[in-house]
Amino acid sequence: KKQLPDVQENLSHIRVSKPITQHILGGRGVFTQTNIEDRKEYSIQDWHQLCQQSDHRPPNVHRKSCTDNSPSLEKQEDTSASLLLESDQSHLSIDQYKEIERHYWRNITFNQPKYGADMLGTLFDDSVQYWNPNTLDNSLNKLNVSLPGVNQPYLYFGMWKATFAWHVEDMDLYSINYIHFGAPKQWYAIEPCHQRKFENFMQTTFFTQYKSCHEFLRHKTFIVSPKVLQDNNIPVQRCVQQPGEFMITFPFGYHSGYNLDFNCAESVNFALDSWIEIGRKAKSCHCISDSVTIDVNSLFQEQHPKKKRKTEDKPTQCILCSIPYHSALLKSNCGKYDGIHQLCAEGVDETYIVKNLVYGINHIPSSRWKLVCIYCKEKTGACMQCCHGKCWKSFHVTCAAKNNATINKVTEFDPKQPYSQYSAYCPQHDPKRLVEKKALQEKYIKEMSKKFQMNLDIYTKWRGGGFYQGKIKECIPSQKMCRVILQDGIIRKVPWRDISLEPPSSYPL
Repeated sequence: KKQLPDVQENLSHIRVSKPITQHILGGRGVFTQTNIEDRKEYSIQDWHQLCQQSDHRPPNVHRKSCTDNSPSLEKQEDTSASLLLESDQSHLSIDQYKEIERHYWRNITFNQPKYGADMLGTLFDDSVQYWNPNTLDNSLNKLNVSLPGVNQPYLYFGMWKATFAWHVEDMDLYSINYIHFGAPKQWYAIEPCHQRKFENFMQTTFFTQYKSCHEFLRHKTFIVSPKVLQDNNIPVQRCVQQPGEFMITFPFGYHSGYNLDFNCAESVNFALDSWIEIGRKAKSCHCISDSVTIDVNSLFQEQHPKKKRKTEDKPTQCILCSIPYHSALLKSNCGKYDGIHQLCAEGVDETYIVKNLVYGINHIPSSRWKLVCIYCKEKTGACMQCCHGKCWKSFHVTCAAKNNATINKVTEFDPKQPYSQYSAYCPQHDPKRLVEKKALQEKYIKEMSKKFQMNLDIYTKWRGGGFYQGKIKECIPSQKMCRVILQDGIIRKVPWRDISLEPPSSYPL
């Protein structure tokens, strides 16, 4: 740390811009985090003063021996020099850090902290030859583009309780984190060998979010306490990173944590040769705009040039849907897009066709471009929505046609007031599918009514466990149930799904 450049001069020029306010909801060790961006800009002195407010102070954990006679940080003038003094939270005992940890988890939902995270910048300069995040010799240097936070360092200005939720790095990269000054960070880490067990637990705990996005942990908004994880046989490693120390994370190593007070850290990703195969298989989230995707194969194109193959006609991608077409169809009036499906141009509200040119693409609102198709699951192109009532389900008109959905042509259409020339239904409200479903339901009821005759010996399954023998007294098709008399003489209504004609393998004969 003594060999690093003096950062005091740089602090006066740095601004904490657009910090996030972290709203954490939940209980019993399971929480979700929502980040609200603050438009205000802070100088480092202003940020430090904010950290000194009573709502953002860490618990008062006293050292066992107080031989330091220097004035406290709160009593000193708020200058650049005072900001670099060692925090009261540094180099405490293990028991004291455990006490702070208990206080954090008891009060995690109170007094929302702010976090000056993901700020492009560095406090290292060219004089630092080793362990410099700007000059790490790694495979990401071969990228032809600069990716903030990936191959360009980010600065992080923390305060008490400013939290980073459970996650792995983008593209499952390595990361290196250094605290320049201020308070320590409390880290939690899951060893890569327990990755699958951890992911399965999180997918079960946050099932709704997992169902919407299989890479939901890359959202960095899900928090689970180490106690809850350990109660579910998932070992959690703890570490307190002091100022002047580096922390390195590995691929598949999930980590989370929080800051113990005002501090400044710097972080960047890097890749070793061993990461290349990992990067080829890594998945990225398509729900968030700042998700990072790296074409690993392109990193080595110059070193291993491929033989040129005879060029083949690549399918043209329609701007309005996810289905490519091998021959150009319609062009836009602006000349920017071609290969547009006629069905797409007629199906989107804002677009229409005049003399084989598609108009209105520039009038499609951003909200429509963000809709996800329920058929292809892609957030590309512009979707239409189900015409049934207030149904919000969205889909590409070509995907709906491909999946044999009901699409009706609108009889009257005025190009001067463009809107979709089609009304289409999602699978849930599709009249054709509803008729088919009703027919299957009637067939099922008819078959089961014929199957469950009076006085038939059957076996019933109870949700509480176990099978019981009985006889059918009455079949009730309208309720899809049977009235059954059990061996003890009790008569119960049993759903058809819980009735078996054959004795189960576990039933004692």
